Amino acid sequence: MILIFSINNDYSTSAVISWLIRLNKPFIRINEDTLVELLWLNALDFAIMVNGETVLGSQITKLWYRRGGLDLFAKFKNDLIKNYLRTEHTALIEYFYHRLDKIPSVNKFRNSDINKLYLMDLCQQCGILAPQYLVTGCKKELTNFFEQHKHIISKPISTPFSLQDDEGFSHMAYTSMVNREDIDALPEQFVPTFFQCAISKAYEIRAFYLNGKFYAMAIFSQNNSNTSVDFRNYDREKPNRVAPFTFEKTYELKLKKMFDAYGLNCASFDVIYAGDDAKYYFLDLNPVGQFGMVSAPCNYNLEKEIAMAL
Repeated sequence: MILIFSINNDYSTSAVISWLIRLNKPFIRINEDTLVELLWLNALDFAIMVNGETVLGSQITKLWYRRGGLDLFAKFKNDLIKNYLRTEHTALIEYFYHRLDKIPSVNKFRNSDINKLYLMDLCQQCGILAPQYLVTGCKKELTNFFEQHKHIISKPISTPFSLQDDEGFSHMAYTSMVNREDIDALPEQFVPTFFQCAISKAYEIRAFYLNGKFYAMAIFSQNNSNTSVDFRNYDREKPNRVAPFTFEKTYELKLKKMFDAYGLNCASFDVIYAGDDAKYYFLDLNPVGQFGMVSAPCNYNLEKEIAMAL
């Protein structure tokens, strides 16, 4: 049986499940609001109840961590000892995820959230070129970085900022250019922020990695003012031209070395091919990132590939 962790309304999960059904592979999907009860756990096995169905750990042959998580104490609420319950739940859930991570899987709980700064270290260790960066909350240091590179951007260190206002509009923090006026408007001290040298791109590459294979797509986003800095700021009236893309084998070997070092067998990642020096610059990696935008335009059928891997 395949155990899937996801969230409500995740289209990619549903698309993979459609293939699991075609392939006659039994599965159980757990969303963030699915009621899961831990029945018992010992050194040899465990049992959970999911929507009234009992599942033994020994019955789970593959696991796909797409997104989401578990709350094994959901039905236990007590204001008097809530802090104690939170501590107990943290200890239990950390170990339970550890047990789940021992099951053969596509993605794992422990490395589902990438640390951008650690990722930059890994790039350096594996000989993968990445734009120079600076983390600072000091206006003077940022000014020096700007004077050195002239063109810089800012982006979140972790996951992109996103919120929904009272009128239902979504607001997201995309990668943004930082100019002299932006820096002048800052106070002398501010929240430590991630800044990076802006690379002049010939095109961007969004790629998906699964069990040693790469599925890449070139995105010609540089000629559109909406998408020239961050292609996620889509222009639906004038979409970017895209095309299947293949990395050189030497570059794939470097990437695989980095994925292995982080313990990843599946991820979406972004690369820039620079117009100035004709080199690849590694930008971001998301173990649970979207892959549909690569799958359909390039006819990769990644939903089937994931189902086959489970």
